[in-house]
Amino acid sequence: MQATARSLSITAIAVVFTALMTLGGWHYFIAAAIITAVFVGLDLVGGMELSDPVYRNPTQMNLQLYLVLPLMVVYLVFYAWFLGGYLGIRGDTLGLGHAYAALTGVDLLAARAHVTLIELVVGAYALGTIWAGFGTVVGHELTHRTWSRPAMLVGRWLLALTSDASFSIEHVYGHHANLGTPKDPATAYRGESVYHFIVRSTLGQIAGAWHIEAARLKRLGRPVWSPRNRMFTGWLMTLAYAGLFLLFAGWVGVAVFFATSLFGKSYLEAVNYIEHYGIVRVPGAPIEPRHSWNCNHRVSSWLLFNLTRHSHHHAMGDKPYWELRSYPDAPMMPFGYLTMIYLALVPSVFRRIVHPLVLDWDRRYAIPAEFPLIEAANARSGVPEFAASRAHLATLAAAE
Repeated sequence: MQATARSLSITAIAVVFTALMTLGGWHYFIAAAIITAVFVGLDLVGGMELSDPVYRNPTQMNLQLYLVLPLMVVYLVFYAWFLGGYLGIRGDTLGLGHAYAALTGVDLLAARAHVTLIELVVGAYALGTIWAGFGTVVGHELTHRTWSRPAMLVGRWLLALTSDASFSIEHVYGHHANLGTPKDPATAYRGESVYHFIVRSTLGQIAGAWHIEAARLKRLGRPVWSPRNRMFTGWLMTLAYAGLFLLFAGWVGVAVFFATSLFGKSYLEAVNYIEHYGIVRVPGAPIEPRHSWNCNHRVSSWLLFNLTRHSHHHAMGDKPYWELRSYPDAPMMPFGYLTMIYLALVPSVFRRIVHPLVLDWDRRYAIPAEFPLIEAANARSGVPEFAASRAHLATLAAAE
């Protein structure tokens, strides 16, 4: 029953979003409003999902994943087509408008003639958000299936929408090994703002992915500067999407694509930020559920394919999303994912809400071997409440 409910809810949103993103114009406002209302508003009132059902037929669950890529491409193509009309590119590129009219009876060419800049800006927000919310999340899920070539291929194409196909390298082989340690660029430091983190994590993960890929090619006896380098193939995937924008909207379209793509990438890094903020781990020690901030908010869980059940994901990274358990005793986020992201955009508010939770993590979840790491993290943070916790940690250490 739950599998059907999840499938229907995601499919319904996908159908509505497809209609809105292909109709363009003022429909972009509705798309943006749905994103905010569903991911924030409904998450605030939707309660928790603590049940752990067993799904005996995964076909339906997998079908949802593989449906995402063609939908993302549809959104991209139609948005680029509308953008091209606004930029004065005449004609009906690839006959898209005529084909749509023949299929649905809707005159998109007339709608494109009246599209406005503010509508396109709102549309870019909706596009970047959905690339991140569905595209990146599903790309993350699929690229963990390293034993499946089709899953890896589709997953990397999804990640390439946000210029981040290399995420499939660093995240799987770097982040999942180095979580909570200074070696992991995707773990946010105590006191670090989301804006600083987005830049540091992005550059650090690209560098990490390059080193991992270089080491892999060396083991295979192949040069780094090779067509086999997955960094290069990932960048080519992103350039293919940019090429579609070039076709429909010219070079300005390419600039808009990369701006929208990097906006979507910022969502991913903001998610990394809230998932591990302030947590420490002894390098080489086992990764446990306590090393991630978990989230059991129902709407976030359903629509983000259980990415929110992050504690189980890091404890058992190869589990498909429908097998992830709620882990109610793990460290918990106070709100759903998109709400937490918006809170992170205002550092003073985020710190007021999250820092007491980090201090509680120190008291309830940290082990003695992690106390020195906590001390060092607190000292580096420059945050008064973390500095004030040092005496309490010393007492805990003495008791041990």
